[in-house]
Amino acid sequence: MRLFLLSICALGLLASSALAQSSRVRAREIAWHTFVGGLATSSARSAIGDEPGRIDLGESAWSCGFARTRFAGVGTSEWSVQRVLACRRGEATVSSTAWCRLHRGHFEEHAATLSLGTTGDAEHVTVTLSCDPPRR
Repeated sequence: MRLFLLSICALGLLASSALAQSSRVRAREIAWHTFVGGLATSSARSAIGDEPGRIDLGESAWSCGFARTRFAGVGTSEWSVQRVLACRRGEATVSSTAWCRLHRGHFEEHAATLSLGTTGDAEHVTVTLSCDPPRR
């Protein structure tokens, strides 16, 4: 009986280790993209890597960029990744955070969206930073 219990515990540890490895790989497989839309710009969705970068807003007076990807809890059965989207016009800066996570076995996503300027104006632009789940 004791040997049986030890073998069950060993199998549990192996499964836990495999899940942790799987979670680590999957967290790093998150696909990030930006979406820009406005009256004066054609809507465009662009794939981006994990490093910081700038977002092309055409002739807009705003300039936007995104931070590098940050990971938390990778290697566990519950992890999260996040990035900051920030836009500036003159001295004004606005920002929002996008995140994806694996929580209780389910993938959850929250996009960062900034609406820049006055709605209806030709210079109004909406910028979104979001992620897609890892390929299964």
